[in-house]
Amino acid sequence: MIKKLTISIFLLSGVAVGVYAQSAASPYSIFGIGTLSSKALVYHNNMGGLGISNGKPWILNNINPALLPLNTFSTFDAGLYTEKRTLNTSDLQQSNTNGGLSYLTLGFPIKSGKWTMAIGLMPYSNVSYNIVTSGKVINRDEADADYQYKGSGGINQVYLSSGWQLIPKFLYFGARAGYSFGTVTDETTIDINERVYRDEEDTIGVAKTFNSSSFYRSSRYSDFLFEGGLYMRKQFGKKIEVNLGLIYELASNMNTRRDERLEIIDDSVNPPSDTIVDNARGVTFLPQKFGGGLSVSKAYKWVFGVDFYSRNWAEFKSDFGTEQELTKSYEIIAGGEFTPDFFSVNNYFKRVTYQFGFNYEQTPVIINNTNIDDFGINFGVSLPFGNSIFNVGFKYGQLGTTSNGLIREDYFKINLGMTFNDRSYGFYRNQRKFD
Repeated sequence: MIKKLTISIFLLSGVAVGVYAQSAASPYSIFGIGTLSSKALVYHNNMGGLGISNGKPWILNNINPALLPLNTFSTFDAGLYTEKRTLNTSDLQQSNTNGGLSYLTLGFPIKSGKWTMAIGLMPYSNVSYNIVTSGKVINRDEADADYQYKGSGGINQVYLSSGWQLIPKFLYFGARAGYSFGTVTDETTIDINERVYRDEEDTIGVAKTFNSSSFYRSSRYSDFLFEGGLYMRKQFGKKIEVNLGLIYELASNMNTRRDERLEIIDDSVNPPSDTIVDNARGVTFLPQKFGGGLSVSKAYKWVFGVDFYSRNWAEFKSDFGTEQELTKSYEIIAGGEFTPDFFSVNNYFKRVTYQFGFNYEQTPVIINNTNIDDFGINFGVSLPFGNSIFNVGFKYGQLGTTSNGLIREDYFKINLGMTFNDRSYGFYRNQRKFD
């Protein structure tokens, strides 16, 4: 009820609203388990997240594990980001800037070109919101209530991926097992102020006649999540390839432990509180996810492709049974890359890979019969340095709308990634080409 009440008051009413910045702050992260993170590394993010069917030997593919066998180098990849996000209503605006580590991942071929594994750490979801609303107290005209809703935390994932070549240069299979863990904390504070009158027509001022009260909920998540993938490639002529990829993330009943308490806020050192729930066990149901991708490529020159994702969040169930009225979500990604001359000796910029892409997502959130959509434009470059690569990417996006009393988020994000490739192992010594 608390989250449903939050959205009803904040997004559907005409009361004054103030939004405060936190790390990756977004009011829409109040839904479900928060805002889900993309599995794409910076290289693929530069193409809008395109990666279900396209991969390279010197770049790890973290989206579809079936593409891992293409990696014939041991590869370490780390990513950083910084982001400015501006939240807009019809008459208010609030900006915040944040940043940090995006991921750490390491891939290593067990049998070059046939079997490659990868391990890594990255976020699975993020919750960060701080919302203030004001309204009348029901059946008490002389009193106003200030509501503050705060949420923080998220879920991280440590994972192990593996990909195998089933049919040489045609069919590949991959699997990913990730241990997800993390804590999400929600807090609701109510502060009631009562107007003081000299007479019915003359207001003296506002007095705080009630102590503030807070409701805390802490949800701790932990479980394994599993994903499988397929990749097929077909060569036409000497260099043109058509690639098809599929991924499937299994549904999961994620183990959840929950604490809840009420607290009266006063001037005492230990304000009175009451524990409602203590370490209650439950499950949070995450629905299955499907993805498919199609791309066309010319070796060492260009790639163009389209990816599609779908997930029915109407099936989502929290451990405490709150109905959030989520719906089916889908995402479309289109993007590509171009390298003028991969083997150029005299011109460095001809060896640079230039990338672009866009993504459109209909999120599972519908408020006041309005879909909350996310649209982003991406571009970047991949700069070679010996056996390593420095990836720089930029994204401009919009989430939501100011129509119907809602919020639109405008965001600009800079992604930085460094890929280190190692060719020191024995099975590389006689290798004369990348594939």
